[in-house]
Amino acid sequence: MSIIARIANRNGGLLAAALLGLAPAPGSAQAQTAPLKEITINVGFGAGGVYHTMSMLLSRHLGKFMPGQPPVVVKTMPGAGSILAANYLYNVAPKDGSALGSIGGGTILEPLFRNAEAKYDPAKFNWIGTTSSETYTCVGWRASPIEKITDATQREMVAGSTGRGSRTYTYASALNDLLGTRIKIVTGYRGMTDIHLAMERGELDSVCGWGYSSIFSQKPDWIRDNKIRILLQFGYAKNPDIPDVPLVLDVLQNDRDRAAMRLMVLDALIAWPLVAPPGVPAERVAELRKAYDTALKEPALLAEAKQLQLVIAPVSGEEIAKAVAETMATPRDVVDHARKLSGLD
Repeated sequence: MSIIARIANRNGGLLAAALLGLAPAPGSAQAQTAPLKEITINVGFGAGGVYHTMSMLLSRHLGKFMPGQPPVVVKTMPGAGSILAANYLYNVAPKDGSALGSIGGGTILEPLFRNAEAKYDPAKFNWIGTTSSETYTCVGWRASPIEKITDATQREMVAGSTGRGSRTYTYASALNDLLGTRIKIVTGYRGMTDIHLAMERGELDSVCGWGYSSIFSQKPDWIRDNKIRILLQFGYAKNPDIPDVPLVLDVLQNDRDRAAMRLMVLDALIAWPLVAPPGVPAERVAELRKAYDTALKEPALLAEAKQLQLVIAPVSGEEIAKAVAETMATPRDVVDHARKLSGLD
């Protein structure tokens, strides 16, 4: 069963009808590889966000389960919603498994959308796994007059974004086209931490594309002190923890729009992926996947994740690879509509 079928079944049986089943060919066997001296996780977003926090957590445990127990370091490489980091991994990084990336799930869509900045083929990456799937949200600051998403059709709502291609941009852009919202997207923030500060300063009314679980790990006081409203959720089915918040697929009016949005919310399924460049020997990829899976079951990591309020419900690299292949087989008309909605035209 594919990742889409498995996770959609978990969330009530809603499948992404726009996505077709197509699995990549398995890699060939490689010769024995020497132990790595060091592993670097290049995070495509700024420090302090969930991608960075999750990578720091992994850095304390992943190496213990690799041959030779190499140290793992974390570097930030923010830019263009993690497209900069994806380009680096694909075109520049060493191909021996020593360079990994923590990139946004939405980067899978950029080459399909003919984004000239995306200089990579998602199907050729070696997907190591993701710590969990996610429900993404559009969140409004409580002091803003926007009390529900339909209010944003009557007045401007200023939303922060890390840049074109990121879900903080594409989700807001799609809402403007699909629902007639008047969201003004302000780009250039290095990560969610900067967006949060801008919301607290009153510069922004909202952010779209924020992971629901991330709210509790990054800003638990905002929930405790009732500082925000969750206006909309993005995914294939409603998160049972927020049943009264409308699901974007439920508020759309026609099948064409829903098919395009199903494609766009793929990154809710592949939320926090760890990826290796193309060309890494198959044996090394197998080592990394095994170490990743083992680390995410380790009691010490799980205890840390609980303290950090990070959700650990892993999806394997093999399953992600299948989902990426399914995405690459999406009908062109669906892709073109999703691209337009994402604000890339």
